[in-house]
Amino acid sequence: MLLTLPDEVRQLLRLVQHHVFMIYRDEEECYFLFSEGMIAEQYNIPTRFVRNRTLTEIFTKHTYSVLYPNIVKAFNGISTQFEMMYRERTMLVSLEPIIRGKKIEEIMGSAFDITVQKEAQKELSAALDKERQLNALKSQFVYTVSHEFRTPLTGISMSAELLQHYMGRMDEHTKRRTLESILNRTNELTNLIEDLLTQSSAQSLTTMFNPEIIHPVMACQTIINDIAETFHPLSHVIEFSYEESLPVVHWDIRLMRHIIRNILTNAMKYSPTGTTILIRLYYVQGVIYVSIQDRGVGIADKDLPHIFTPFFRSNRTETVKGTGLGLSIVKEFVELHGGTIHAESQENQGTTFILAFPEL
Repeated sequence: MLLTLPDEVRQLLRLVQHHVFMIYRDEEECYFLFSEGMIAEQYNIPTRFVRNRTLTEIFTKHTYSVLYPNIVKAFNGISTQFEMMYRERTMLVSLEPIIRGKKIEEIMGSAFDITVQKEAQKELSAALDKERQLNALKSQFVYTVSHEFRTPLTGISMSAELLQHYMGRMDEHTKRRTLESILNRTNELTNLIEDLLTQSSAQSLTTMFNPEIIHPVMACQTIINDIAETFHPLSHVIEFSYEESLPVVHWDIRLMRHIIRNILTNAMKYSPTGTTILIRLYYVQGVIYVSIQDRGVGIADKDLPHIFTPFFRSNRTETVKGTGLGLSIVKEFVELHGGTIHAESQENQGTTFILAFPEL
């Protein structure tokens, strides 16, 4: 089959920024009648190279497997539009049957390169997903803060009312217990506010980051001693082991105290009283590791990828007070040191947090 296009028309089609083509069928084979446009030139399929050649000669099996069913539809009189990948680009292809009398001898097609639009669509979709996640975090934040504030405030209010109305009838022991209740609830509020303030200021800590050269064993031992004094008497056994001849590290001791204290506190919250928490310090190929292992309730597999997300709290921890901010802050502080953190856990077996810091 022959079709002659005037040179002016052919030249004009070459300026079109997409692909214009015509296909005819002879028995079971499909052939290009003409193929013009910038895309045709770009991919070396202009008329002068492909005219009267079968499509199976020109396209890969995968491309042809997508194209052929739509060509069949067009030869059956159905207009069709579809997307297909061609040489790592996304094409929007349209096929229209050309009816002469009662027969369809050719189909007219066009192909637009929509790769940029598809990438923009993906970016928009990712941005919308991020926006949805942020909205979910905001909702979780409102729920968490309102719930966590309400509990201690209710306790303070009740204790204050008892003192207001019944102080004259209370013995000294009852008065002391009521006042201690108010102080404990106040401490809960203070810790909550500190968590929120730490989270809100974490992004600006880069300018406050003040690492110093220090031996990791001495740093960890100091932090563990501080924690032992804070929680005296300790409800758990803390075992600290380390390798000999460890290299020095470049740590901000203030932030490291927050990191280890937070993980240790969680280990004590979520493991039975009296169990052992293991802290191990070791060195492998230029990396200094700190691992903290407990024998607690563990973390469900479905929750493990989300534990460093702000305000995330597992259903298994709902009975234990917390904001879900601690580990997200810990992750930021570890990354500020150029390190990484991940957790390994089995339900009802325990959890191990592994912190990795580059050698100085």
